[in-house]
Amino acid sequence: MSTDKKLKFEHQKFIKDLPKLPGVYQMFDAKNEVIYVGKARVLKSRVGSYFTGKAKDNKTMALVASTDHMAFHITRSEAEALLLENQLIKKHSPKYNVLLKDGKSYPYIYCSVNEDEYPLIEFRRGKKKGKGRYFGPFPSAAYVRNSLHFLQKVFKVRQCNNSTYQNRSRPCLQHQINRCTAPCVGLVSKKSYQQQLQYTFDFIEGKSNQVVDSLMNGMEKAADNQQYEDAANIRDQIKAIRMIQAKQSVEMQTDDNFDVITVAQQNNLYIATVGTVRNGQFMGYRNHYPATPKETSLAEFMYAFLGLYYDDQITADAILCNLDPINKAEICEILSVIKGKKVFVTSKPKGSRLKLLKQAEENMQNALTIKANKYQTWQNKWALWEIELGFEQKPKRVECFDISHQMGEHTRASCVVFDNQGAIKKMYRQYIMENITAADDYAAMRQVIEKRLASINKSQLGYPDAFVIDGGKGQVNQALAILEEHEITEIRVIGVTKDDHRTAGEERIYIPETNQFIKPESHGLLSLMVQFIRDEAHRFAIKSHRKAYKKSRTTSSLEDIPGIGIKRRNQLLKHFGGIQGLNKASLDEVKMVNGISEKMAVVIYEFLHPRSKKT
Repeated sequence: MSTDKKLKFEHQKFIKDLPKLPGVYQMFDAKNEVIYVGKARVLKSRVGSYFTGKAKDNKTMALVASTDHMAFHITRSEAEALLLENQLIKKHSPKYNVLLKDGKSYPYIYCSVNEDEYPLIEFRRGKKKGKGRYFGPFPSAAYVRNSLHFLQKVFKVRQCNNSTYQNRSRPCLQHQINRCTAPCVGLVSKKSYQQQLQYTFDFIEGKSNQVVDSLMNGMEKAADNQQYEDAANIRDQIKAIRMIQAKQSVEMQTDDNFDVITVAQQNNLYIATVGTVRNGQFMGYRNHYPATPKETSLAEFMYAFLGLYYDDQITADAILCNLDPINKAEICEILSVIKGKKVFVTSKPKGSRLKLLKQAEENMQNALTIKANKYQTWQNKWALWEIELGFEQKPKRVECFDISHQMGEHTRASCVVFDNQGAIKKMYRQYIMENITAADDYAAMRQVIEKRLASINKSQLGYPDAFVIDGGKGQVNQALAILEEHEITEIRVIGVTKDDHRTAGEERIYIPETNQFIKPESHGLLSLMVQFIRDEAHRFAIKSHRKAYKKSRTTSSLEDIPGIGIKRRNQLLKHFGGIQGLNKASLDEVKMVNGISEKMAVVIYEFLHPRSKKT
């Protein structure tokens, strides 16, 4: 890596030292903040093009004018440069880059094939933590949930969690309504269950015709063996699959494996809609609204989005676009290298693919219209920081805090983040409050502000323009005290509190500089904005608190004993009728439990009665 920093950027010297190799370059402003990250097949040529003096668009001219110094990284290939470029964009969120902001992770269908004798299938998000089999990712959570609902009706593989499954003594309601074969109580053989599980896998992978063929053979065999009830059940399965196949509005081949990507722009709001087809099955749409510099052309936007969206993996064989990206041959080559085989990008599909592309464009335009209306309303609200709340200019980032607990138990704090485009959910954070007096909201507020400042400094995120505190003078003063201790003056603090009757839409805003409460117009734009921000912080804090509270009520202290798993825990609780009965039991009584050795009984007894340990 090389850098060159002076008051005036001497681009000639920097360009002279650049190699004729692929790599990534970064542009910095006078504050040493990254304002742009780009990649190049040939670094010397690409960076030099910015400083030729020829007429450029306003966005590029503004970028060059803001550049104080630059840095570069050499890579082995342009595909590797794309990966590095994406990593740096995600790390620095540069002002002049297209930023793919999406707080939600993609959904998967998970099956616990390597963990359970009778595996379950379920909806999952996030990292792949289980040891089983994952299908996806899918673009739409609704598609996954609808698929699971269909699979449960047709193949009757269990979808209950392991805790419910392991503690059943009789079939549940799902079995009674013919949506589960009740493996929990042994009403289905392992061979039969595995067969239905394989049908489930094949259907998820788009092999529905193969499933139908196999079911047809099974139905004929059952009929030949005069097993008419089994034949009728298989007939119903085939009928259900045929109905699903008939609902597919666009006919596709079973080996079709492509993505449909359409882009558009309205009032500085950019949208990219991605439709996914795998093994001939359409899996739904997902809309993305990347933060995009003004005056970015749609061809540039398409190029940047393709690089950000596919990042380091691509499963599609082709990409259908409503317009060609700039440098189309270049992005095709990069994506092909990432995939390991040729990837086609086209804006001129034919037949059923053209029909699907037009369908995607229609869905995109509807979504953009709705989002643009909401975006404009939010822009009007955001301007009120300057107009009604006395800010010198509209803030770039605002963070709101709330505390949640139940009679002082499991205190949790939330931090939600907003900018002029709305909530930035990927920046939301939850904090566990430690070593404070129960129900002491002031101490909790001090601690969460301390923790937030520490995390901001650690991640070099930069301070927000304002802290919004869900509370009155007391909570606000705690936040101000922490900022004063750290000698931080660039963060303003305001408080948001409800009226005496806690009426939604009747919020009051506390301004510490004037020691006054502002009463916004009831249900006016200012009231709606602060109410939304405060409610989002409250929702996020409640979510964390409830999760902790539920966990404390559904787990047992016995699980902290080495060697005690779920089976032994359940055996002990069943033997003594609960934890209270076990606490009252003598050592000899614990030794009598089936499956508990004398050594283990001593460990259990001493864990429950620590004073009985020998000193």
